[in-house]
Amino acid sequence: MVIRNSAKAIIIHENKLLVTKLEDSEGIFYLLPGGGQHAGENLHQTLRRECMEEVGLEVEVGELAYIRECFRDEGIHRVEFMFSCKIDARTHSEIIDSMGTSLDDDQIGIEWIPLEELKSQPLFPVTLRELIVQHEGNEKQRPIYLGEIE
Repeated sequence: MVIRNSAKAIIIHENKLLVTKLEDSEGIFYLLPGGGQHAGENLHQTLRRECMEEVGLEVEVGELAYIRECFRDEGIHRVEFMFSCKIDARTHSEIIDSMGTSLDDDQIGIEWIPLEELKSQPLFPVTLRELIVQHEGNEKQRPIYLGEIE
C-alpha cells in the first residue's frame, strides 16, 4: 500500500468558500483546492503550488484545520492535511478573475460558494460542509483529526 499526502486549502473571502469545480459522469461537484505532495516539498509548499495551478492565486498558508484519511483508491492510503488560508495581499485584486494554469483532469473551473449555501452544495467530502460552516471563526473548538469521512 502506498501512502500519499495531500494538502488542501480552506479559503474564505467575503463569507464565501473558494472551491474547484469538477464534472464527471454523475454531474458537477466541488473540492477544496489542493493536491498531492511532491518528494522534497513541505506541505506549505505543496499547497502554494497547487493553489497557483488550480485556482491561479497565491495563498498565505495558515493553521492546520483538519486531517482526513481516505482509502477509496485501491492500494492508496491518502492523508489530506487541510489548512486555513488567506489570499496573498499582492494578488487580492485578481480574485474574481483567477483561474489556474494546470487544472485537474475533471476540473472545469472554480467557484466562490456563499457559506450560507454550503450545506446544500455538492462539496466533498460531505462532512466538510457542516464543519466549515459550524467552525468558521471558532478555530479553538474544531476537531482536527477527522479520520475517514465521506
